Amino acid sequence: MDIIEEKNIVKMACLYYEEGLTQAQIAKQVGVSRSLVSKLLLDAREEGIVEITINSKNAYTSMLERKLEKKYGLAAAVIIDSKDLTIEEIEKMTAKAAAYYLNKQMKQAKSVGISWGKAIRRMVDYFPYSNHSALSVVPLIGGMGDDFVNIHSNQLSHDLAKKVRGKSKYLYAPALLANEQLADALKSNQAIESVLSDGLNVDIAVVGIGSPYKRSTMEEIGYLSQEDIEELRNSQIVGDINSRFYNARGEEAACKINRSIIGVNLPAIKQVPQVLTIAADDQRIEAIKVAVENQLVNVLVTTDAIASQLLDDE
Repeated sequence: MDIIEEKNIVKMACLYYEEGLTQAQIAKQVGVSRSLVSKLLLDAREEGIVEITINSKNAYTSMLERKLEKKYGLAAAVIIDSKDLTIEEIEKMTAKAAAYYLNKQMKQAKSVGISWGKAIRRMVDYFPYSNHSALSVVPLIGGMGDDFVNIHSNQLSHDLAKKVRGKSKYLYAPALLANEQLADALKSNQAIESVLSDGLNVDIAVVGIGSPYKRSTMEEIGYLSQEDIEELRNSQIVGDINSRFYNARGEEAACKINRSIIGVNLPAIKQVPQVLTIAADDQRIEAIKVAVENQLVNVLVTTDAIASQLLDDE
């Protein structure tokens, strides 16, 4: 590159980056084509004439978001900086980030499906009061136990609908039946079938990712026994979404528990345009990785530490 050519590139770079002119305006002022301006501006960066520095503490997490979205084909990744935070602070920050993202998406949505669990409870608690009066909130699974109503899908759907001035539906059924025959009989009930059908057609689904082996809420509330966990281990289960257990290929397993669940299954959840999950626990990294690799979820709210593990083979 001779001195005259470099001088022209520097001039265009100054007009573009310092004075804020568009490429079309620069082309007209300098008397060249817009495509040449675009090429020379790119050359300026490649030659080190122009270096772009983003002066923000969010630059690192923004970079991780873009990498995750590209690697796994995610609709969106939302990453929080977890450095020096306690697990309680991480849970709070991820819940707030998920609530902020979902609130923005509700402007274009007619319906939101809600699963169950502690992470979704925190998200609903931090959700801002807003006006989405045309929105319908649909439970994606039946109730989990008598002593944990606060994290049930019905309760979460009701509370979220109340915060956004929307409408909520209710799935009056337990999540897990004693056997497949009872589950099939209950699913044939017209009222239950109607809500499950609505759950198949939501615009956004909010789900948790669990592991039967790592801090399992289903085990904590008594829905999984040690015998159940051993059966899941023998079936090579790595995680669950909406209490549907899946293997390392992201497939819903043909196990007894899955056949006895009253709720939307994984193939149907996978068809929802946006499936949002909050992943704050790095002990569940295998379940999280399989879920994003196989597009069981496509909106991931997580930490920089988990994001780095998901990108560790790059």
